[in-house]
Amino acid sequence: MANSSKNPKKANLLDPHAIKHVLDESVNEIVTSRGYPEDFRLSNLRLLIGTVIIAIALLAQFYPKKFPENRDILIGCIILYVVLNGILQFISYTKEKNAILFTYPPPVSFFFGLEKLFFFFF
Repeated sequence: MANSSKNPKKANLLDPHAIKHVLDESVNEIVTSRGYPEDFRLSNLRLLIGTVIIAIALLAQFYPKKFPENRDILIGCIILYVVLNGILQFISYTKEKNAILFTYPPPVSFFFGLEKLFFFFF
């Protein structure tokens, strides 16, 4: 086999998280090597929302005015922080679930071949 020439991945068999990590990496390598390009849109959306959450927290912490004067800003930051964290959790719970990898369809798929065949005859 060609895979036997590669260095095997090792994990501590008593650590379930290390085993899952090695299995996830292996699945990722196998699927992407089969021609399925990885889809990063959901990861990028989560990073964007997380960055906005951090910016809101920094604004609340380092706003130039002291507490009684910045009360409205603090309330707004707290509300936005909670709402955006709720959106982040909703995305994680409904879209991501327990997925290892998101991919696009391969560039040459069954429907792509049918489309070429259809235009060839007509």
